[in-house]
Amino acid sequence: MSLRRLFALSSLAFLAVLAVSPVKNALRSYRSIQRDFQRAGMARAATVKAAQSYASRPIAIQQIWIPELDNRVDRCTTCHLGVADEAMADAREPFRQHPATVHTPRDFDRFGCTTCHGGEGLATSEDDAHGTAADAASPIVPAAYAESGCGRCHQSSFVAEAPTLSEGRALMEKSGCFACHAARGYEDFRSDAPPLDTIAVKTGGEWLERWLSNPKAVDPNATMPNFRFSRLEIRDLSHYLFSRSVPPELRDAVAAASSEPAGVAAKGKILFAESRCISCHTVDGKGNRSAPELGTIASRATRGWLIAFIRDPHAFNPQTRMPRYGFSDADVRDIVAWFEDDLRDFDAPPTILDPLRVNQTLAARGQKVFKSAGCSACHSSTAEEAERFGPDLDGVGDRRAISLDFGKRNDLPRTLEAWLAAKVSDPRSFASGLKMPTFAFDAAQRRAIVTALLAMPAKPVPEAYRNAPAQQASLVPGGAIGAIVSRYRCLSCHQIGSRGGDISSAPLTFEGSKVNRDWLAKYLIVPYSIRPILPERMPVLRISQAEAQMLAEAIETWYVDGSIPDDPFADRPDSDRDAAEGARLYTTLGCRSCHIIGNNGGYYGPPLTDTRARLKPGWVFRFLQNPQRWRADTRCPNYGLTDTDALRLTAYLESLSPPAKLAATEAGR
Repeated sequence: MSLRRLFALSSLAFLAVLAVSPVKNALRSYRSIQRDFQRAGMARAATVKAAQSYASRPIAIQQIWIPELDNRVDRCTTCHLGVADEAMADAREPFRQHPATVHTPRDFDRFGCTTCHGGEGLATSEDDAHGTAADAASPIVPAAYAESGCGRCHQSSFVAEAPTLSEGRALMEKSGCFACHAARGYEDFRSDAPPLDTIAVKTGGEWLERWLSNPKAVDPNATMPNFRFSRLEIRDLSHYLFSRSVPPELRDAVAAASSEPAGVAAKGKILFAESRCISCHTVDGKGNRSAPELGTIASRATRGWLIAFIRDPHAFNPQTRMPRYGFSDADVRDIVAWFEDDLRDFDAPPTILDPLRVNQTLAARGQKVFKSAGCSACHSSTAEEAERFGPDLDGVGDRRAISLDFGKRNDLPRTLEAWLAAKVSDPRSFASGLKMPTFAFDAAQRRAIVTALLAMPAKPVPEAYRNAPAQQASLVPGGAIGAIVSRYRCLSCHQIGSRGGDISSAPLTFEGSKVNRDWLAKYLIVPYSIRPILPERMPVLRISQAEAQMLAEAIETWYVDGSIPDDPFADRPDSDRDAAEGARLYTTLGCRSCHIIGNNGGYYGPPLTDTRARLKPGWVFRFLQNPQRWRADTRCPNYGLTDTDALRLTAYLESLSPPAKLAATEAGR
């Protein structure tokens, strides 16, 4: 072959190689998708100009580059061209407009697409972008778990726009997941599980074996999982728990209570109802479900232990959320007498509460079971005793499917979501010898927990993207006031700053600026439901008048907001005190649709007849100007009232006098 012919052939081969790239690019799927979008847009265009705009769109790769978010590059909009186009609201995928959310469409350039949805941002083909390959580095997150993307930035337990994520995080805390598994943000987590030091004087061997066999079957409200102990393990563990040393002062308290005379069951039933115990507990399924079911309590705990515990629950469990009521000794005996009459398992054998005669050999075996099962992770007296033996959860949301051990679960799709869901529902189905117990989560709960797990990245997002609510000051005083707050466990239900529970919808952070001291002191003694449509939930704590007065004075002194004036009418013109104009505004704004004054109005919001006695005028004024500032989920509309209109409404509400019957009732409280 001549040199000239060789050169010609090599030149042709070189040209063919050079042509591969442009030909391959010309045939890429996104180009035909973009041409389809042009045609779809032109068909939907309302004007000639709009149609021309669609027609003139260049056929090219589109991308969002976010240097401050780990230099993220997303090319999803190369195909998803209509994400911010209102004309594509009902178009087929991939042209459909993105649903409106807190961050879309305004924040596309700040977050991109894969931050929330997962997937491979640099890819331009569907399979690569959506991560459908078995070893995809970042598969797209299924729609059922979409809220996991929110959790990558939002660090708080509750995220208002992500209810499934919020439920998952709450369930993981309630179930004690972080007692066994370490995770960022939960380094100081302590389980609510009670100490086990008084088992020997609390219950019987038969009942304990039932409980260890399946806690949920004994108490539907139980958060303790099922460890699937064998019959022999249950026997040995029972002997170990009964062998543990009972603190002498508690043993003596139970023994003394056991010898006390019987109470009057009829009185106990009334006391139980008046004390509103089902604000936390349930009886035969009726109640709040945030504390143990009491329907068979007299067949679960001995009479002596119940009497001693109700008198001083904090001595038995320093972490308990249960308040120490101001019951008399006779009151407690009456309540327990009613328990013994009505709240017991009538099918249980008479020996259900007989103590177990400890066999030390079996107890030694049971101690090994206790340690092997990791019981001390939840049931520990101090943080030092607790041991996290489960794998860390940081990064679980970024694990690749190929790295997961599916073990015996050949039935599962090879995806991270399927693996996590199976781990949550039946963790020991993967292999023999696994330790994780079984939780009785339903389908919705499993979905919520998987959503929360997927929100745990290997690497936290940059600081600028982390959304954690500002920590409010959580002043809880010491001394006599601190002792009252602790005794009655105010923070079990209420929040002060960033501390406390969520059973009550009334935080105490600014309560001193909100309610009148004298009203609050009376309310603490005899609480009632302020909203007629809601059940009475706050317990009647039997707090003394002196304690109520001290607590009300402390709240008025410390829990205040400096922006709320003591006298909102100071230095204002007399026309701002026009109560008649305030009454007109009350009618015009439709306030009576939700609120009742006298005998007229709606029942959704609190009655306003007693506003002057209950609420401070400065609070009423500021609340009317922006209800959502004080609680985000408040239903009261923000009417954008001027200072003058808000003051006139305040003047009207302050001018109201309760009917004689209501006034007499309040005076008697």
